[in-house]
Amino acid sequence: MNSVVMESSAEEKKMHYPVMTERQLAFRWKISLKTLRRWRLDGEGPVWHKLFQHVRYHEADVLEFERQSAQHWTAILGDGERFPRAVTHSPKAEGDPQPSDAAEPELQYISAKEIVEATSLPAHLFNDRIERERKRIPHLLLVRNLRFSMDVILQWELANSVRGGVPEAVVQIVEPEPEPDASGRVPRWHELVREQDGERCDSVR
Repeated sequence: MNSVVMESSAEEKKMHYPVMTERQLAFRWKISLKTLRRWRLDGEGPVWHKLFQHVRYHEADVLEFERQSAQHWTAILGDGERFPRAVTHSPKAEGDPQPSDAAEPELQYISAKEIVEATSLPAHLFNDRIERERKRIPHLLLVRNLRFSMDVILQWELANSVRGGVPEAVVQIVEPEPEPDASGRVPRWHELVREQDGERCDSVR
């Protein structure tokens, strides 16, 4: 009897309902409900629906909006890989059992400030648009809100890191050898004395 109950609870954990409330979407993207509602008034953001008086977001529309908003994610995930699912529920309190057999890992979108604190990388890498483009840092630009995934940033860092400690080739500086006398003849002593006398005369003048 207990095994049947455990199996049914495990199946319930795997169930995924592909429609979100506005609170779930706001939590997913780390934005306020006020921002999400303003987007709807301005005609921005993903496609939304209304069920009676309830605002609803279909997961397919949200994923499509994220795909259009993503920058440089295909280089990390691969063209054939589905866009990863983000968290749509509030984090559980400590002590709550965590499902160990989740069907798919979920990721959390975080702000630029949070990714800087987590990675200890310079803030301008994430905040400066030119730097993000130059270094192909994967991010989401949700209307005017910049978001990152720590998992994807980690993959980006590992893919772009170069192993240290490799000794560089030692370059020896070779002094140029003095050019030999064109004539190949060694001057005689009286020729050297004549040259020195000529230099003395020039200095007197």
